[in-house]
Amino acid sequence: MTRIILDEQIPKKITISAARDFSAALIHKLFANTPKPIRPITEHLAKAQGKGVRTAVLLAAALDESEQVPKDTILAATAIELFHMATLVHDDVIDEADSRRGIASIHAKFSKKEAIICGDYLFCVATSTVSSIYEPYKGFAMKFSTAVERVCLGELRQYANNYNMNMNIQEYLRIIHGKTAALFFISAYAGALIGGADEQQAKKIGRIGTFLGMIFQILDDCKDYMLDESQALKPTKTDIAQGVMNLPMLMALIKEPTLRIANPKDLLTIDQLVNEVYRLNGVKDAIIIVEKYAKKIHKMIDTLGNIPKQAALQALLDSQIQLAESFKQQKN
Repeated sequence: MTRIILDEQIPKKITISAARDFSAALIHKLFANTPKPIRPITEHLAKAQGKGVRTAVLLAAALDESEQVPKDTILAATAIELFHMATLVHDDVIDEADSRRGIASIHAKFSKKEAIICGDYLFCVATSTVSSIYEPYKGFAMKFSTAVERVCLGELRQYANNYNMNMNIQEYLRIIHGKTAALFFISAYAGALIGGADEQQAKKIGRIGTFLGMIFQILDDCKDYMLDESQALKPTKTDIAQGVMNLPMLMALIKEPTLRIANPKDLLTIDQLVNEVYRLNGVKDAIIIVEKYAKKIHKMIDTLGNIPKQAALQALLDSQIQLAESFKQQKN
């Protein structure tokens, strides 16, 4: 795989908007120039427009006082988005999901084998992109590999607890700390490091990313109870049908332990579980945990001493708080 090098004409410092656009353009270019056997798959994947939340976290963490970021954030953001895409392709195969981000999933349009190979290929491109900035940012490269490991272990722990109606909240938080928050950590850590922070400061900002990731996953779980597929841009209730335990359900089980005998494999029981979780305020109770993480993030942001960085990270937090509030306001 060829070494990925940015256009020399790109200035050393750019705006967040420009960095996001350059990263998106680089991904599209990579997809358009993949080897012929895989190109139809990557061209289809390019049609799926994600929200780029992890890129937003990385760029916010990299902001300097002049509200700009180094050009190397483009490569770091690209690597993280490519790895995230790889996990989604594999997740859709495992979950047998027919759609993703408003279009047919890779395995639904092509085949499971091709989807798995595509996910593997994306991972290879992601690691190649990381290698492009290895020399100046060895810390990012090393922690990226650790994040990959934690994501994989988190997914395995989740799978091991499928249909485990006796799982506790601590184990759930441990799972999402790996499968979701690890990638948010490396996004924030990488942005801070590339933006000039020392190791201690980069780790501190990385923790903000971790807590944002925890919030993001909890609210994503809440969507199964609060949104339909057209609103969520993904199949809802799929995780419940697959026996994946989530925080709203665990909160409901604490209030109504008799639900632990329910069998999520039963299609009728799935709807009953959703209704019971909703009736028992499982979502609202889960949002209490979200609010606790939000308070931690807010305190940490206040200590950063960089107004543009603080504002950008606070805006990301506020967007999640607004979603949480919208869920709380919906009446049973």
